[in-house]
Amino acid sequence: MWLLVLNKSAGKGDALNRLEKFELLCTINKIAYRIINEPSQAKTQEQISVLLKTQPISTVIAFGGDGLVSICLQSIALKNIGLMVVPCGTGNDFSRSIGVLGSSEQEIFDLITKNQSQAIDAAKARYQDGEKWYLQIMSTGFDAKVNGLANKIRWPTGRARYTIAMLIILFKFKPIEYEITFNKDKTIVHAMLALVANGVSYGGGMKISPYSSFIDGELDLLYVEPVSRLTLLSIFPKVFSGTHINHPKVKVFRSSEFTLRAQTKAYADGELIGDLPVSVNVVPRAIKTWILI
Repeated sequence: MWLLVLNKSAGKGDALNRLEKFELLCTINKIAYRIINEPSQAKTQEQISVLLKTQPISTVIAFGGDGLVSICLQSIALKNIGLMVVPCGTGNDFSRSIGVLGSSEQEIFDLITKNQSQAIDAAKARYQDGEKWYLQIMSTGFDAKVNGLANKIRWPTGRARYTIAMLIILFKFKPIEYEITFNKDKTIVHAMLALVANGVSYGGGMKISPYSSFIDGELDLLYVEPVSRLTLLSIFPKVFSGTHINHPKVKVFRSSEFTLRAQTKAYADGELIGDLPVSVNVVPRAIKTWILI
């Protein structure tokens, strides 16, 4: 049985339209399914948990963006349940990473029914109030402030709202002192931002960590040393191609686990985690999905 999880407000209502088309494909092909269409994240999470316990769910399909994918992920990590997304949101970075951004309902349906799923890594963030799984990026510092503001901007959508938020935050942001622990070493750095990446992109296609991989069993720590506002503005456009990684003020380290301490907040896949400190570790092959090459 498939579980179709809807965020009906995603894509200005496009999510409901896409779900109805997908529902028809399930009916024609005699695939049993259930639909979750709740008004809040908490209710959605609750219903997912209930149905996973009471129904033989084999695949969870999110009709929305990265926020809805994150909700589904919390319930199915480390379970023998496939995760797919029919992209309808603003960021859509997970759908972009697995190659289904722009795919039709039929193409996504065929991908699931005609191909074997693949196991990919997930990251688990542990913090004072609990823990949270994520697939793409955990951001802190300048990035976290931009993320928080971007979440409040209703128009424009996609990349544009992150660009606007970045310009607003830029003129009042100051570097942060971080204590970073990995590979049994502890270091103090001053940085504009620090993030821990399992995937490549965030913010609607910004390739912040272009060499990250879902299947290598490692995470990437990226931080940007203090720079002038003008320099940060010059680096920012390169994020869309991933070439910012070559700037001498951008530092990258690899490990299976990182701990970050600083006076700032963290966001994982666009959703607020809370205040640092946060410890993150990679969990290999934690999620099953389908990748369109």
